[in-house]
Amino acid sequence: MDLNISDRRALVTGGSQGIGLGIATALAAEGTEVIIASRSLENIERAIVSIRQTHPQAKLFGCAVDLRDEQNVRQKIGGLLSEKPIDILINNVGGPPAGPMTTLPLSAWDTGYQGLLRSVLILTELVLPSMQKQGWGRLLTITSTAAKERIPNLPISATFRAGLTAWTKNLAKEVGRAGILVNNILPGPIQTSRLDELEKKSPDFYRSMQDETAIGRIGKPDEIGRVAAFLCSAANTFVTGTDVFVDGGYTRSY
Repeated sequence: MDLNISDRRALVTGGSQGIGLGIATALAAEGTEVIIASRSLENIERAIVSIRQTHPQAKLFGCAVDLRDEQNVRQKIGGLLSEKPIDILINNVGGPPAGPMTTLPLSAWDTGYQGLLRSVLILTELVLPSMQKQGWGRLLTITSTAAKERIPNLPISATFRAGLTAWTKNLAKEVGRAGILVNNILPGPIQTSRLDELEKKSPDFYRSMQDETAIGRIGKPDEIGRVAAFLCSAANTFVTGTDVFVDGGYTRSY
């Protein structure tokens, strides 16, 4: 299937590793110009090298930015927008502090809000005007199945990612007639450094997550990437305002 996005420009936050890298790779494979955003310039450079190993002609750029720093975000993303519009925005932020709800300090919740919710609001505010002006745009936020079903030690993630579901529903209704589609992907257990951290906190975490999937294994970042590429493409013309589960059947009640 030709996704018809080779003339589009995408910004992928958290794009230097894990799910973000999987999405950046999938978009690059379609000929999309991809800007990989991350706090670490070293990680960005490593990601670009990784993608070019399989896609040597990929149009790749980096943007070192701290999504928790509003001034930094406005300066860096504003600079990108002064060059030309961003047609596709992938909101992908690493997980907030983990632990039992009763032990997490208020500062951890503040960190979660800044990274998971407020950064999405700021980025959307910045990119939306040019999308509206040109009559085309795709906004995709990577949340988690934790927003729908409890995963041990992830109350902060669950709370703010659930809020993004309501945000997506509202925004999709407001901008749909301007040619802008807004969706969430809810990944299940995916092989990332985040899962490695959770395994250290809770022994047998991998095994328990794997056993809960319908297909009996952990997912891979490129499996998220392929779905993301479709949702952000011209081939997607009617999917908006929804949560798309890519979880190997982990979630059973939705």
